[in-house]
Amino acid sequence: MRTRQLLALFGVTILIAGITGACAPVEQRDKRFYYRALWNFALREQLKELDIEFNGVDFGHSNLYENLLLTGAKDVSAIEDRARKETLRFIYSRPVLNPNEEAIAPNYMKLAWKAQNTFDEAHALHRATYDIYVSDIEDKKTAIHNVLAFYKESQYAITAKQLDHQRLDTFPYSKSFRRKFPLFNATIWAYHYLQVVVYDALAVAPDLPAKQKAVEPILRTYHGYLQKPPVEWTFMPMTAELSPKFAAEYPEIANIFDNLHMMHDNISDILTSDLLPTWEGKRQEIYRVTQTYYWTSADATNPFFVREGQPHHSGLTPGVEPGAPGEQSGHSGGHQ
Repeated sequence: MRTRQLLALFGVTILIAGITGACAPVEQRDKRFYYRALWNFALREQLKELDIEFNGVDFGHSNLYENLLLTGAKDVSAIEDRARKETLRFIYSRPVLNPNEEAIAPNYMKLAWKAQNTFDEAHALHRATYDIYVSDIEDKKTAIHNVLAFYKESQYAITAKQLDHQRLDTFPYSKSFRRKFPLFNATIWAYHYLQVVVYDALAVAPDLPAKQKAVEPILRTYHGYLQKPPVEWTFMPMTAELSPKFAAEYPEIANIFDNLHMMHDNISDILTSDLLPTWEGKRQEIYRVTQTYYWTSADATNPFFVREGQPHHSGLTPGVEPGAPGEQSGHSGGHQ
C-alpha cells in the first residue's frame, strides 16, 4: 500500500511538472561568479554608508517589476503608494547586505530571467568599480580595465557603444511608466543619480576619510530626492554630466551604465503598457529589445548607435542642491 501511494504521488508530481513546463519556457540559469580580486567588498568594509544605499537600490528595481507584473499596472495606488513605500521602508531599514532579488520578484525572474541577468552582470560591474575606487590598491586603472574585460566576456554584456537614448525612448509604449507612475519613476531616476554621481567624488578624494566626507552631501541630496521625488525631471541622469572625469577616462563603462539605465526604463514601460496585455507578449518584447539593442552580440546590426557628434538624449541631467557634487545648470530638454 505504501509503495502504491508513493508511486501515485510521484506520478502526480511528474504530471504537475509537465503541465508547468508546458505553460512556461524553462531557461538555463547560467549565472557567472563575480570577478575575484583582493579588493572585493572594499566598499562594504570601508565605506558602509554608501554600500547600504546601493543595497536599497537593488530591492527597489525588483520590487517595482514584480508589482507591475502582478497588478498588470492597473492600480496606480498599488505602485505609487504601496510598492514605493515598501521600497522606502527597505531603504530606511539600512540593509547591510544586498537582497536576494529572486525572492523579491519570483514571477518577473521566471518571466524574463535573461533580461534580469543582464541587469545583474552590469550591476556587478558597478559594484566592482566602486570597490576599486574605495580600495587602497595603487593601480586602479589596470584593475578597472581588467573588470571591464571580464564583463565583456559575458554573453549578457551590454554594448559599450553609445546608444541613441532619444530614439530608444520612442517605441509605441515608451514613457508609459513615467506618465502613469511619476513618483516611482522619479525614485528610480534618483537611484540612477546616486549610482553615477559618486564616481568623480570618490576619485578626487585622496584617502578614505576624504571619500567618506565626499559622499555625505551626495547622500543628503539622494535622500532629499527619496522624500520628495523629482517629478520635474524629464530624462534620466547621465554619467558624463554627473561624473564627467570618470566618463572621459572610462567612456565604455559610462556607456554601459547609461545603456543599462535606459534598458531599465524600456522594461518598466513594457511592463506598464496596455499595448502588451499578456505576460507572454511582454516577455517577447523584453527579449526583443534586450537582445536587439542592448546586448553586445547585436553590435553588428544595432540601428541605434549614435554617430559621432550627434546628441543621444534630451537636455542636461537635472540640477541638484546648490554646491552639491554633480551640480548642473538644470534640465533643458524635451521628454515629456
